[in-house]
Amino acid sequence: MIPCNVLIIGSGLAGLSAAVRLKECGVEDVVVLERMSGTQYDHYHRTCGEAISDRMIRLSGIDCSCEIRKIDSAVITCGDVDIRVRSKGAIIDRVKLLSMMRESCGAKMIQTSVKSVIEADGGYLAVTKDEEYHCRYLIGADGAFSVVRKSFFGYGPEVKMAAVNNLVKGNSDTSEIRFIVSPQYPGSYRWDFPSKDGLRSVGYIQGTDEVSEYAERGIRFIVTGTNRNVVKGNCCIVGDAALLANPLCYGGIGVALLSGRKAAEGIAKGDLTGYQRWVGKDLMFDPHYMKAYNTFKEWNQSEFDDAVVPFRKGSTMLLMRGAYAILRRPKWANVYTSIWMGFKHCW
Repeated sequence: MIPCNVLIIGSGLAGLSAAVRLKECGVEDVVVLERMSGTQYDHYHRTCGEAISDRMIRLSGIDCSCEIRKIDSAVITCGDVDIRVRSKGAIIDRVKLLSMMRESCGAKMIQTSVKSVIEADGGYLAVTKDEEYHCRYLIGADGAFSVVRKSFFGYGPEVKMAAVNNLVKGNSDTSEIRFIVSPQYPGSYRWDFPSKDGLRSVGYIQGTDEVSEYAERGIRFIVTGTNRNVVKGNCCIVGDAALLANPLCYGGIGVALLSGRKAAEGIAKGDLTGYQRWVGKDLMFDPHYMKAYNTFKEWNQSEFDDAVVPFRKGSTMLLMRGAYAILRRPKWANVYTSIWMGFKHCW
């Protein structure tokens, strides 16, 4: 058995963000377990639009040298209407960021798969095929199918969808990210983001669309929910393991980085309740987003057409235009507000 102070299961953005912050806070004896390695690991983490807001970049403290290009707005396309949401951010090289974090975190990195986790001897025991690891603090950063969440928290995602991301030839020198919405993509959208080197990231939920020609393709699961129990004793879950992605914009990069950081700060203080309070109270995790998702996913074409009528005379979703839309279509007020807040705070 290998003892350690902090054990992190998963070395994606949430897990490595926690490891980096633990080092910054002076916490030692940190071990990170990761099941994937090499090209498999890189390919999995490239399966993503790689967009993050400036707000999340600032709050998570990441190195801006991983940025590929700046973003100044999100455009929601519904039929012949483009609705522009002013929201600044960046497209990042996610694999580069992960590499930088891995090199700087100072944790012991071990490539292995965790079979089970249990409470044992005043801490936690993680069992792999080759070894057992005993820790005082446990961070579950093990993604959509989290072993830690299943073992200690007893709940699963309310929304689980397989997302396909394609890198296709196209103009990568643009400053907007585009979301196409229609009944073809119930409760979701087709995304079209600039990438790099003459490529674009084009994606959708599996089964809703298809791209015939691509330079690279990957599939990963998007999960989200409204159960905000993320701490149990000295164990916590972060990122996708905690189902923290926004159910409307599905922004997962920023919240993964920030949740890992918040959890690490709790461990450094010897008290994870601050992390639990943050998840319970922050506007990013407001239940109105899921209510809006449950409305939006049921829209038919006539409801989409009706919802965009207020934007035909002015298609930038500024405060006044949003207020006008709510006055004209009060039944869609929560959808309008949640989409605007999601793009302002949650990606």
